[in-house]
Amino acid sequence: MEEQVEKKETIFEIYPSKVGRRVLAYLADIFISLIVSTILFELVIFQISRPISNYDGIEAQNLKAQKDIYDLLYERELLFFNSEVEGMKYNIDSSLEYSASKYIEYYVFEDEELNKYDIFNNYYVNYYEDEHSSSSINTLNNYLEEYGSRYFDLNTLTPLNTYSFKEDFKEMFSHNYIEGDEMSANAENEYENFINNVFLPIYNHILTDIRTNNLISSSNSQISYLSIYSVLEETENKIKNIYVIDAYISFFITTLVLFLIIPLTTKKKASLGERVLKLERINKTTLGLLDKKFLFSVYLFKVIDSLTLLMFIPFIRVGFTYLFSMNILLIPSLMGLLMSLINLALVAFTKYNTSLKELTTNSIVVDSQVLDEYYLAKYGK
Repeated sequence: MEEQVEKKETIFEIYPSKVGRRVLAYLADIFISLIVSTILFELVIFQISRPISNYDGIEAQNLKAQKDIYDLLYERELLFFNSEVEGMKYNIDSSLEYSASKYIEYYVFEDEELNKYDIFNNYYVNYYEDEHSSSSINTLNNYLEEYGSRYFDLNTLTPLNTYSFKEDFKEMFSHNYIEGDEMSANAENEYENFINNVFLPIYNHILTDIRTNNLISSSNSQISYLSIYSVLEETENKIKNIYVIDAYISFFITTLVLFLIIPLTTKKKASLGERVLKLERINKTTLGLLDKKFLFSVYLFKVIDSLTLLMFIPFIRVGFTYLFSMNILLIPSLMGLLMSLINLALVAFTKYNTSLKELTTNSIVVDSQVLDEYYLAKYGK
């Protein structure tokens, strides 16, 4: 009797990697790219471009222009600094804080010796030009009413013909100027609120007007705010351009290595983030690793996704807030973020968790373990 051997067909299911792992792989690639590109920017690219672009010379011109502007404002008594503390003359935050403190002190005591610290009066009475206003002091009082009606008594004038402080605020702030005394917690809050919501906005009006009507040095007619400010703007733009060019060079070198050279030269053909999360991209038809010709398409999409980090590459050198002033880096970063969100949405809501990278290469991303089990079942190895 002949034995009949029944051949059973083994069915092996391959399913896409979970959304969470895909997101983690994306974040890992972005994080690795940011670290590598930042280090490359700081230690290599910027150091090479520094002498080529004359960065140090341009920065010296920029610092001199900043100091010249401060000196002009000091000369015209539109800004003050605490001469008793060393190194404060060209610290703008310290000078603004000191100027605000002395301004408030005048309005608390209305002492004639403190008249000069009313920098708003100094500007609007001595320098302000506005053909639509019959009285510059009225213009100043209008600003005091607009921004500071909580603090100023609109029915009482100082000897300078500006609105006086209300009596309760005079008493509240006076403790800040009495040796050995201090303001209450509520007074400190009101003090900070006055500086941020009254003093600084009106001071900003002054600077805006100066940039329109100019301000000339009393000692040298060749020195003016606008001439100095033009040098300041020119050098700042040059410095920004150096940062932008170096950031782009660092970005493209980093993404070229991480997303093209490494996948092309390694067996798994995966980025570092995908290798860490043990993900592999395979052809949906053959279930084999992607041909090298498709890796360039994947690379391009990864570059676009990675644009999100572009604006952060110079952050060690320039600080976080300065990053948002470089639109040539900011706009591509926002575009990259938008593309990343689209890709992540596709991964989350399509049947096989396919982003644009997979759709354009007829591929699917799976866990390495699933692929290993498939090869073991099919080939026995």
